[in-house]
Amino acid sequence: MIRPNPATHCQRMAAKLNGTTRRAIGRKLLLAVFMLWAGCASAATYYVDFADGDNNADGRSPRTAWKHAPGDPNAEGKPADVTLQPGDTIILKGGVAYHGEIRLDVSGTADEPITLDGNTAGEFGDGRAILDGGRPVTNWQRVESAQQVDGNPRWQEIFYADIDLDISGNVGHDRFVPHRKAPSSRQAPWQRVILTDGTHGLLPIAQLPKPSDPFYPDLPRDFHESPHRLEVRQDQDKTILKDPENLTADDPTYYEGMIIGIHGGNNHVYFAPVKEYDPDGHRLVLPHFSPSTYEQTRYALYNSVRLIDRPGEWAIVPLEDGRSRIYLLPDRREEGRPTDIGFPEFSTAVTIDSGASHLRIQGLLIQRYSGGDGGISISRSRTRSRDITITDCEIRFVSGHAGIGPHYADQINIRNVSIHQNPGWTTGIFLNRVNDFQVRDCRLDKNSGSGIRMYECGVGDIRDNTILDHFGMHASAVNVYEGCHDILLKRNYIQNTATINRNAEDIVFRNNVIDGLGKSAVGVGMWTSGRTGGRALKNIKFVNNTIVNFNPDVSWATGILGQRRNSPGSPEGLVIRGNILAGVAEDLPGQIENNIYTHTVEDRFLRGNRVVKDVNDLFMDPDNGDFRRRPGGPDMNAGADIPPPSPQ
Repeated sequence: MIRPNPATHCQRMAAKLNGTTRRAIGRKLLLAVFMLWAGCASAATYYVDFADGDNNADGRSPRTAWKHAPGDPNAEGKPADVTLQPGDTIILKGGVAYHGEIRLDVSGTADEPITLDGNTAGEFGDGRAILDGGRPVTNWQRVESAQQVDGNPRWQEIFYADIDLDISGNVGHDRFVPHRKAPSSRQAPWQRVILTDGTHGLLPIAQLPKPSDPFYPDLPRDFHESPHRLEVRQDQDKTILKDPENLTADDPTYYEGMIIGIHGGNNHVYFAPVKEYDPDGHRLVLPHFSPSTYEQTRYALYNSVRLIDRPGEWAIVPLEDGRSRIYLLPDRREEGRPTDIGFPEFSTAVTIDSGASHLRIQGLLIQRYSGGDGGISISRSRTRSRDITITDCEIRFVSGHAGIGPHYADQINIRNVSIHQNPGWTTGIFLNRVNDFQVRDCRLDKNSGSGIRMYECGVGDIRDNTILDHFGMHASAVNVYEGCHDILLKRNYIQNTATINRNAEDIVFRNNVIDGLGKSAVGVGMWTSGRTGGRALKNIKFVNNTIVNFNPDVSWATGILGQRRNSPGSPEGLVIRGNILAGVAEDLPGQIENNIYTHTVEDRFLRGNRVVKDVNDLFMDPDNGDFRRRPGGPDMNAGADIPPPSPQ
C-alpha cells in the first residue's frame, strides 16, 4: 500500500492561490497558508538498515540509513532523538534482519498517518524487511558420552550448546500452571524458549508419547491414559499419578527433571515438574493439582534428554550460573554441525502504545519473538487507539498473546496478512474490546491458539479469509466471545470449529465453508452458560454456509450445536437457512428451513429441509476440500460457493 504524499497535497493547495487571490487575502492569511505548506512539506522518510546503517548519519536516504529505527528502546544517536510527526515514514531495508523491538507511541492524523514500512515499494533492499527477535545459537559441541545425556542410546548424534538465558523458574517451581495464561517465568520451558531451524520451521520438544503432530505437543488424544484417577492429597500438598502400564522404569531417578502435562479442569492441560518416582508402585509424585480431574488420567512427559530420539527433538536444562543448556538431535547439518538454529531474544516485535493512532504497518516479515504480546500488539491505555492499518505482513514462529493483538481500539483494518506456525497457545488474530474493524484476505494457518478470537467486539467485517489447521489444545478456528455484536463473517474457508459464547447479538455467518477435516465434533457451537457480559444469544443467522465433515467416531458430532436444553437461555431470533450441514442438534429454536443435512437429524429439524447422505452428489471434490456445488445436484441454491484454499 502506497501512502499519498501530504506535501504534494499542500503544494496543490498553495498553487491555487494565484496572484490576485494572494493580494486579496492579506499578508497574515498568506503567511498562515505558507506555514501550513511548510508543515506538510516537513513529513520525513527515514531509512533503516540494521546490517550496515549508521546512527550518526542523517537517515534520510538509502545511502545514509540508520542502524536503528525510531521507537526502538535500544536505539542510540539520532534515531533515539527523533519524535515522529504526522506523515513520517520509516522504511526498513528489504531482506535484512532487524534484531529488536519497535514501540510506536506517537500519532499521525487521518490524512497524514505515520507509516512503518518493510520495503513495499521494492526500492530499498530485496523483498520484505524482517523483524527478527531471534538470537542464533552457534557454539554447538558434540555430546562426549552416553552418561552426559542420561544414557540416551543416540548420544553420538546429539549436540549441546549453552545460552545466556535463565530458565530455572520455568522448571524449578512447585505448582501446576495452565498451558495458557501463565507468566513467562513459569511457562513450560518450550513455551518460553522456542527453537527454530532458520526458515525451515519450529523444532519439537522431546516428548513421550510422541505427538501425532509435533507442532501440537499438548493434545490429550496423543497422551498416555492411566485407568487411575489422579489422587490429590491436599493435606500433603501433593498429587499421585499411578500407571503400571506406562510408568515401568526401574531407576527411581528416571523421571528426574521432566515436566508432566496433565489433562484436567475444563478441558485444559496443566504443566508441572515431576517431584519423585516410586518404581515399585509405578507412581509419580507431583505438586498439588487443584483443577478438577477425570476418571481416567491423560498425561505426557516432556523436556528430558532421555526422551530425545527423533531428528529435530531437543530439551533444555538450567545451569548453575544463570545460563541454560540446549540438547539437540539435529535433522540437518552443515559441515557436521547444526546450523541456523535460533531462539527468541526479544518478546514483542511492534507495540502500539499510549493510545497512538493513525498508523500504518506494512510489508514486514516478523519472526522469533517469545514471552510477550506477540507480533504486533495494540496496548490497552486510557486513550483508545484508532485508525490502525496492518497490511501485507507475514508473522511466524512467535510465541505470545497473538500474531496481531489489538486491545481497546477502534477502526482497525487488517488485510492480506499471513500468520502461521506460532506455538505456545498463540492466537492468530486476537481482537479484544475492538470496535469498527475489518479482517480481510488473510491466511491464518496452524497457530496453536485459535485462528481469530474476539472478546466484546462490535461492528466487524471478517471476510475472504483462509483459516486452516487450528487444532491446538482448547483452540478453535473462530471465537465470537463475551458480548460481541454486529459482526459479519462472509466467504471464509475455515477448518475446525467456530464458537459463539454468551451475550452475542446480531452475528451473521454467510457463505462460509467450515470443514471439520474428520477431526472436529462440531462445526459451530453456541454456548449461553457463563457469567461474563450476560448470557443471551440474539439474532444469530446462518445463511448459505457449508458446514460438514466431522468426526465419524463421535456419536453427537454435528454441524451446528446449541447448548443442551434447560441451559441458562435459548438463542433468540435464530435463523438457519439455505445451508448444507452435517446436522443440527440440541437447543436451536427459530427458523430452520431450506437446508440440506448430510446426516440424520431429529424429526423436529426435518420440516422444510432434506437429507442427502452421499456428499459426492453435492460437492465437486469433497475428499480434497472442494465443497463447491456439483452441477445438477439438489437445491442448488443451498451451501457456499468458495473454492478450496491454494497450497503453500
